[in-house]
Amino acid sequence: MIATRTCAISALSCNALSKSRRQSFTATPLSAAVGAEITGLNLSDTLNTETVAALRAIWLDKGVLLFRNNDLSVEDQIRFAGNFGTPSKTNNRTDPNRDPRLMLISNIRENGNPIGSLPDGELQFHSDSAFHEEPLMATLLYSVEVPSAGGDTLFANANIAYEKLPADLKSQLAGLTAINGYDYSTQVKQTNYDRSTGPHATHPVVRTHPETSLKAIYVNQLMTEEVLGLSQSDSDALLADLFDRIEDPDIRYTHVWRTGDLLIWDNRFIQHARTDFPSTERRMLRRVGLIGDKPF
Repeated sequence: MIATRTCAISALSCNALSKSRRQSFTATPLSAAVGAEITGLNLSDTLNTETVAALRAIWLDKGVLLFRNNDLSVEDQIRFAGNFGTPSKTNNRTDPNRDPRLMLISNIRENGNPIGSLPDGELQFHSDSAFHEEPLMATLLYSVEVPSAGGDTLFANANIAYEKLPADLKSQLAGLTAINGYDYSTQVKQTNYDRSTGPHATHPVVRTHPETSLKAIYVNQLMTEEVLGLSQSDSDALLADLFDRIEDPDIRYTHVWRTGDLLIWDNRFIQHARTDFPSTERRMLRRVGLIGDKPF
């Protein structure tokens, strides 16, 4: 049986929270397992405490919040992000003059060089910065330019993936840890990364959410190298099984981007991936990450 979450939402709102001072908005589920679309708020405005609390309750329950039809400046996006946590200063390799809290995800090139990161093609399922000792708690992505097709973002609920595991497999996973690495250029992983040159971190195979106490599978196709303490063959087999469970279509939501969309997702139990898109069409999104803590 799937555990009861913080606040189950209807097509109207989170009834568990007082509406007396909350700014008016509507929350509509994006899928049975992942996400809610929020309508009725102007994200250029300052949100009051009650509104932020209501949004956060829905977010902790559904993992992804979608706000459409926005016209947000960089300052608007960073200010809104601050409602959920502390924006992280990213390693801005493409433009040192850009606000260090902002990363561009773009295939646009100037003088033959991408102006942003992760420019082209498919991106496998992952949890942002799982190769760091303290991965990002959350990610906010805002669309400035999108292609006519493709470049969709897929979201999977790793809480539900864990909850659906048989009891014997849950017992097997308890206490296991895995190494996660990344080389900043690979988007479809073929072999293990060179740990002597790239960042890597060891995290639990199953992590516990620090706010909801729910457990989630915390290995992913793009970054997880091996499960420690197992033979290579046993590690590979276990990871392949867990990847399949995370990528189950029944626990996913596919987001088809429109210009002006803002998404915020919880990296502590949501994994995401990107579909391929035409290399001849421009794509640019702005990313803000929120500082997280050490998974346990």
